[in-house]
Amino acid sequence: MKRKMLNRLMAASIAAIMTVSMTGCGGNADQPASSGDQTSGDTQANAGGQTGGETKTDEAEPAGSEAQTETTGEDEDLTPEVRIDPNTGEPFDLGGMEIIIADWWTGEPEDPKTDFQAAQREYREWVQETYNFKMVQKNYAGWGWGEGSIGEAFVQAATSGSDENIIYVLTNSAATAADVSQGLMYDLTKLDGDVIDLSAEKWQTNGEVNSWKVDDAVYCFCTGPSEPRGGLYFNKTVLKDAGIDPETIYDMQLNGEWTWDAWVDIMKEVQRDTDNDGQNDVFGCVQNNGGMVYMCVRSNGGQLVTKNSDGTYTMTADSDVVREALHFAIDTVTNNYFLDYGNEEGTNWEDYKNLFMSGKAAFMFDEAYCAYEGGWLTGQKPVEVNGVTLDQSVDYGFVMFPKGPKGDNVTNKNNNLFCMPASYSDEKARQIMFAYDVWTEDVPGYEGYYELLDNLYGGMKDTRSVDETIDMMTTRGVDDWHSIVPNFNPNDDFLWKLGVGEDVDAILEQNLPAWQTAVDEFNASLKK
Repeated sequence: MKRKMLNRLMAASIAAIMTVSMTGCGGNADQPASSGDQTSGDTQANAGGQTGGETKTDEAEPAGSEAQTETTGEDEDLTPEVRIDPNTGEPFDLGGMEIIIADWWTGEPEDPKTDFQAAQREYREWVQETYNFKMVQKNYAGWGWGEGSIGEAFVQAATSGSDENIIYVLTNSAATAADVSQGLMYDLTKLDGDVIDLSAEKWQTNGEVNSWKVDDAVYCFCTGPSEPRGGLYFNKTVLKDAGIDPETIYDMQLNGEWTWDAWVDIMKEVQRDTDNDGQNDVFGCVQNNGGMVYMCVRSNGGQLVTKNSDGTYTMTADSDVVREALHFAIDTVTNNYFLDYGNEEGTNWEDYKNLFMSGKAAFMFDEAYCAYEGGWLTGQKPVEVNGVTLDQSVDYGFVMFPKGPKGDNVTNKNNNLFCMPASYSDEKARQIMFAYDVWTEDVPGYEGYYELLDNLYGGMKDTRSVDETIDMMTTRGVDDWHSIVPNFNPNDDFLWKLGVGEDVDAILEQNLPAWQTAVDEFNASLKK
């Protein structure tokens, strides 16, 4: 296999002129794509090769320019080294086995739309031919755990003694935790150091091999970076009007100084009455408030529920770090800097989008996928919210959520989980995991390439949001263990009640008994 070596700068120019299909998506273009399916390689800092926060269109180089390509010769041989099976002393030979990666979303194969996709297809054809196997990822069953679902198919395989050639993709859910607890999944540590190296960066970077461990056993996995999720968008025009250089926010993030206090200091400067009528016209922040509140908890090192090494769970919502975070979210941010629009007649929960885009607030908490190519923030397609067409000309940046005194700059994590039934023989599992390992290796010439960058460079308004913020997000995802506990509801009776002027401790205390009961019942069910 011979292919021209491409500089990663090409990703930015390609994405600026091409529409790239999202991978791992459940069929809704407005929802995030899963990066736990076949992400190739691990993200690197400055993956786009650019620095500074300039708008991409200002100084963009044309695709193929000298500044964007680095060649080592058209005929440089980038063929990977053939891996030898230590059991035979010969190259691995899987005997023509056909392997399915079973999910609920993958459609018919499409022609490659980028150079990377073409190179990836070429590489995967090579590994299948070299090691004598076939692999396909496809829509195998429905989403979830009900009748006809992928979860049901997995349980049937694991309990029937199936010895098929299938890797199952499951959701982050209570049912997955039950399957782990009940021993239905194959323990990958049996293969560690043989056909796979679980300490390698591609297995470790998203954290799933550790998140779903029970004692030393590893049951769930996915390779490559986690998909970037929640963070803070900032309106650069609003900041400049208040005399604040937007680049200083990126600088603080880069230097580890992007904290709650730093965020509050900026909101103090931004929030003001511009027409001297006694009412603020520009506010510190606006967002769908529940998401921001729980990000305060994550960023202070808190969780409503934590997972124990034995696979059980503990309710930790009444911890000091959680209470501190909730008081900051409500007493400091919501009560003082939040543009509260929810009580006005004719308002819609999505109106925070209009308010941010029209310059009514400096900051907005939302998910990274809002700025994927074609997303509502990008201006690449008209978007109407509550009867109003968004002004998408706004120049925005994107950073991690500021860190609390007990935490760090983190984001939420929601990867899909890959696993095999425990009914597989060790040799069958060995063959399948070898195939998956080579299938998900870096594509030659694109080492460290993160495919989702195509979407992000095509949507974000500056490069630092991708080169710095997204790079951090892919390795700083936090598991929301409360989300898998049945009957644990942190929304209706908790997050959505924590509005302006509310008593944080009273609302928290009202929920603690029911949450403790939910966790106790969940733990009891896992032990059966």
